[in-house]
Amino acid sequence: MHAEQPEVIGRADERAELADAVDPRRRDGTVTVLAGEPGSGKSTLLDEVAAASTRRVLRTVGVEGDAALPFAAVADLLLPLMKHADGLPDVQREALEIALALRPGVVESPLAVCTAALGTLAAAADDEPLLLVVDDFPWIDAPSQQILLFVARRLGTERIALLLSVRSEVPVDPAVWRLPTIELGPLTPDESRALVAALPVRASPRVVETIVERCAGNPLAVVEIARAAGPELLVAADAATPALPPGSALERTWSAAIDALPPASRAALAVLAFGRTTSREQLDPVFADLGIADDDLVPAERRRLVTRDGDEACLRHGLLRPLVAARTSRSLRRRVLDGLARHAPPDLAVWYLAEAREPPDDDLAARLVEAAHTARLRAGLLAAARTWARAADFTTDPAVRAERLLAAATDSSLSGGAEQAVRWCEEALAIRDDVAFAAEVEVVRSRTLTWLDPTRAVNLALRTADAVRPFNTRAAVRLHGEAIMPLTMLARLREAESVADRARALTSDVDIVTLTEICHTYTLRGRWDEANALLDDFLRRADDADPLWDAPALAGGAQAAIYLERPEDGRRLVSPVANTARRAGAPLLLAYALGVRGEIDWWAGRWPAAYADVTEAVAWADELGQRHSKAFGLTLLARLEAARGDVETSREHAEEGLRIAGSLGVASLHGYAAAALGAAALAAADVPTALAHLTRARTLVERQGSVCDVAIPFAGDLVDATARSGDRAAAEDVVAWVAGHAERTGSAYAEAMAARGRGLLADDHEQAEHWFAAAHRAHGRLVAPYERARTLLAQAEVRRRWRRPGAARPLLLEAEGALAALGARPWVERARTELAATGHRGAAPEAAEENRLESLTPQEFQVARAVAEGLSNVETSSALFVSRKTVEAHLTRIYRKLGVRSRTELAAEFTRRRDAGEGPP
Repeated sequence: MHAEQPEVIGRADERAELADAVDPRRRDGTVTVLAGEPGSGKSTLLDEVAAASTRRVLRTVGVEGDAALPFAAVADLLLPLMKHADGLPDVQREALEIALALRPGVVESPLAVCTAALGTLAAAADDEPLLLVVDDFPWIDAPSQQILLFVARRLGTERIALLLSVRSEVPVDPAVWRLPTIELGPLTPDESRALVAALPVRASPRVVETIVERCAGNPLAVVEIARAAGPELLVAADAATPALPPGSALERTWSAAIDALPPASRAALAVLAFGRTTSREQLDPVFADLGIADDDLVPAERRRLVTRDGDEACLRHGLLRPLVAARTSRSLRRRVLDGLARHAPPDLAVWYLAEAREPPDDDLAARLVEAAHTARLRAGLLAAARTWARAADFTTDPAVRAERLLAAATDSSLSGGAEQAVRWCEEALAIRDDVAFAAEVEVVRSRTLTWLDPTRAVNLALRTADAVRPFNTRAAVRLHGEAIMPLTMLARLREAESVADRARALTSDVDIVTLTEICHTYTLRGRWDEANALLDDFLRRADDADPLWDAPALAGGAQAAIYLERPEDGRRLVSPVANTARRAGAPLLLAYALGVRGEIDWWAGRWPAAYADVTEAVAWADELGQRHSKAFGLTLLARLEAARGDVETSREHAEEGLRIAGSLGVASLHGYAAAALGAAALAAADVPTALAHLTRARTLVERQGSVCDVAIPFAGDLVDATARSGDRAAAEDVVAWVAGHAERTGSAYAEAMAARGRGLLADDHEQAEHWFAAAHRAHGRLVAPYERARTLLAQAEVRRRWRRPGAARPLLLEAEGALAALGARPWVERARTELAATGHRGAAPEAAEENRLESLTPQEFQVARAVAEGLSNVETSSALFVSRKTVEAHLTRIYRKLGVRSRTELAAEFTRRRDAGEGPP
């Protein structure tokens, strides 16, 4: 606790909660966000917890405007622990050392830095429990924020307690509010009175009541006003109430204290306010340049504006910084900042100079450009974006200034700062609006707006495409391609098709990004012959594509391949993307690739692998604030969970996805959610509810203009639900609708589902057998074991209905075995019920053994798969962005659940399941 700090009054519940979170006896990791208005006592509570803790305490603090230097805050926490980085994989240790400026080089993987930070902290915590304290988290640099949020989400088994404080009025990454949070409200009047009583002052009751009323429960205001008023004034008679200032009493009190300082003390205070360090080793040369002596800080200490801790000196509270800055003359400000720049590292010195000088200044702009490149190399994209923008501020040439703003927008968009990226794009266009440059800006702005305002993204992309077409056909085609995805998200497929046609009409040499979008659109609109030809062209070009830079196109091509019932082509395209994104630490691309790969494995019947991939994709989307991707992933999870019998979880995920889609105006996801809700109801044998949801899904798909039943695979559920509803006319209409899609596209899935429906509706057993045979022929062209097993089950039910139980039994036994291997529990029970109805009393055959991989959680599956593929524990932790200790804990549970005792036996289990078509390929 800082010297002269009063005892903590009140906050009993909050202090108990904090004490529990940092208890060194805990065997798990904890993260706690302490939130409140300025002066609410956050720093005081953090001081108290840190002082009382027997853990090793590491601290850092954010300062307003002090976020220019990437990784500066996390360096405060990690540099004392770097000996524990020795056991990290080389790529992680080197990435961390580069990020912390301990060696030169380029960080190839931003996530490698995050994982290395987690690994270093976990290794240090093995020696002794850690307490990490981060005060004023919103004001630390963006890369450090990213690392700390990454660590916060992964403190499962680590003996690490992380405390973050945030101010209620300062914007912060929304992910912070999803962490456990303690909100500090105002003190009660009694607590405020007790706080005054604990101070070294004597006050009349009337004076105390005035302080309590004016300070409204803000502890810092109570302390500072009472101390500033002084004991003599506070002893005044009851009739003489001191004239406490109206409005912000705390600001008025501090301002008066600053103004009362002698000139040399005010200069020393300015150095502390503008400097980005508390180390006297770094501050003393600046003091010497300005003629400031050490004693010049004493008056500021006496007025409680400055605190000392050994050789370090700092402002008592972050709120003092803007007050000091506002009361510093322009000439003193310039001298202080120039002095700080002379003694700072180059990347920081340029920011001091930027604060000291008025634009324009092309020499300073050039130095800021160098700093932006450095930030990019050290994986500080958000910091790079801010530096590009600051360089633009100092740039004389309007055209160059616009280019630097575009660079800022590009880096901001890549790092997730979508709103700021759009603002910088618009600022660039306001400066320079020539057609060629506008096309470059619009590609960035439209792609960014796709996730914020898809309607506006479409309008801007197409308007710019029309303007640029006479001058640059290739750019016009690219902008058409940028419009297709938001149109698809908005469920405006017919317009997307028209845009795709216009793009192809402009040139036969379409870039691979646009080619992917056109292929995807044609697939959904039922133009499968053209789509297959485009996919063939794409596959030829894919051999030369870069799995990182061309990843969106490759993953998009993989998704089109799924819908065209070419899963192996899809796997060929997406697997390198997933592997490269994981190695390179590109979470946006990884989330996309995992979702696509999950869809492939859903169809292939590798459900544990699918569930693990989609769960990780949703987690990344959530972590990155990509709400559209999260909503899509949730609907995929809901589909899997419905088939597996996790009905309530399936409904929750489908409804959450629907809420997100509604808030974003992404109409295309409504059909996915309705289909998942229908599947969950059908799994629960609630046919009326299933029919309502599935009929809505059909309406939405028809309105959208999609004729691809594979994209949202609810046709089989809708056929089954209507066939069992007793409404023959409705059932025949559904079957005819699905059959029409099959005829238009050649889809084996649609053909099999239509034939299954006709078998269920057949008027005699011969007609039924005819249609089920047709369904099985279609299944022969399709990799979909779940739907094939359900067709077997439907055929057996019809045979039993036509009083042929003996003929039904073999089908039911085969269906039961296939469904049990998949983990489709509701359908296994249905098959067993039908078996019992045929008179079968035998035990389930070996073929019906349930897939033990189903017992693993998604992260356990990912760990098991990595180890089965031959990765060491350290390599697995690197690949999955978790700590080594987490891998070891998962492996213990994996061995127990699967009944294996070694890595060799684990690999054999995966090989056996893969050979049976149940495990990962």
